[in-house]
Amino acid sequence: MISYTDVLVLTGILFAVAIYGIVSRRNGITFIISAEIILNAALINFVAASSAFNSYDGASYALLTLVIAVLETVAIIGMLIVLGKRTNSVSLNKLRNFRG
Repeated sequence: MISYTDVLVLTGILFAVAIYGIVSRRNGITFIISAEIILNAALINFVAASSAFNSYDGASYALLTLVIAVLETVAIIGMLIVLGKRTNSVSLNKLRNFRG
């Protein structure tokens, strides 16, 4: 059986790797993947805490949050497709051209 401490260490490592991915690159796809890894690390914490305290509240909250995150990611990917068509790049630095 995996202990709660092991899960916290794993999610801490996932969080650190994702923060490095956000800080080190300015590519839109890399940003989305890193943001999803951060969210999944938090959701793993919810599920682990739910299991540790014998409650389904954390798991149900994690499921609801995951569904909302998928919808949000689809919208952001749509915006990146439009950005890619207009600038031939998905670099987030190109967003400065679209200020109104």
